[in-house]
Amino acid sequence: MTREQQSAAIARQYIEAVGAHDLETVGGLLADDLSAIFAGAAFGRDEWLGALNRLLPALVRNDLREVFADGDRACVVYDFVTDTAAGAVPCVELVTVAGDAITRIELIFDRVAFAPVNEALARRAAP
Repeated sequence: MTREQQSAAIARQYIEAVGAHDLETVGGLLADDLSAIFAGAAFGRDEWLGALNRLLPALVRNDLREVFADGDRACVVYDFVTDTAAGAVPCVELVTVAGDAITRIELIFDRVAFAPVNEALARRAAP
């Protein structure tokens, strides 16, 4: 397997595991020193897993559109399919792989399109 194929396979497995609510597999794919970037903020491994866990109640699945790779970097384009008014939110994750672990993630999506997801999660969490 080429480096590109390995990076793409690990990135695909990560997005599919998130969509399947399988945080055990996700955690096994993330390096201990993971750096995840979203909206200018940096998250460590445990913080990222916590953020993903908070999203799971609204996530139905992830529908992969494309996976591209160049060396140790992969780009995953997918729809974050929810049970909220947002429906499917297009997302892009830039993933860096070292060995068999993801060391860096940069998540990009339209925060306005995602707002109904956050609103629904807040309503569900309210007493």
